[in-house]
Amino acid sequence: MLQSVAISDLGLVRTSNQDRTLIDKALGLYLVADGVGGQNHGDTAAELAINACQYYLRASHDTVDASWPFGYDVDRSANENRLRTAFQLANRQVQKLRQQSPEHANAATTIVGVLIDGSVATVGNVGDSRVYLMRGSVLQQLTVDDTWVGQLVREGALTEAQARTHSMKNVVTQTMGLESVEIHTSEHRLLEGDMLLLTTDGIHGILEHSAMCSILASCRSLEEGARRMIEAALDQGGPDNATCILLRHGAASS
Repeated sequence: MLQSVAISDLGLVRTSNQDRTLIDKALGLYLVADGVGGQNHGDTAAELAINACQYYLRASHDTVDASWPFGYDVDRSANENRLRTAFQLANRQVQKLRQQSPEHANAATTIVGVLIDGSVATVGNVGDSRVYLMRGSVLQQLTVDDTWVGQLVREGALTEAQARTHSMKNVVTQTMGLESVEIHTSEHRLLEGDMLLLTTDGIHGILEHSAMCSILASCRSLEEGARRMIEAALDQGGPDNATCILLRHGAASS
């Protein structure tokens, strides 16, 4: 059994919300996209990417009949191949938008997703939106940040705390809409009571890791946990759109 909830908030500074979410329980698909491009319609890119992913994952639900326009990696599971292909097709759609519509020439989007099949979660991302796993009292990031400071953190040159306040923290190294993208994917077996948190940087770029962990550890329901996550970001000034999806695996109640 899997429960889920999604919340998105404009924040206290932005004039439009360019974050988009998708919950498709029939597919076990959960997506968050953070549109980039300001007045150049990042929201359109986010919607386009999410819709393209959903369309392909629905069409490839029966993998016997699935097409693999970007090839099939035999070292990865079928669902990992499906998610990677969906992201590639979404990237192609955003590319076409940028090429065919001058007003969308700078439109782009991050995307992060989870595909649930039984107790296995397939996770993927392009950009700096994230997936976390909350198991017991430990909160672990499962995705790879495509950011300049993220690379420095992985190399040990910066700490997470230093990265959060760094002047270059918002410099993203790749988004959907480029000629080619590197898609980060992984698979994780879920245990009873595990929670998965999908966020845009309007949450994880504002809140300390410990604060997010505390919220999830103490929430009595998914709705309360997601709401408190948004409220905490707003309490810190809400400088960006704040969006999250929160899932719980194998719990008897939400």
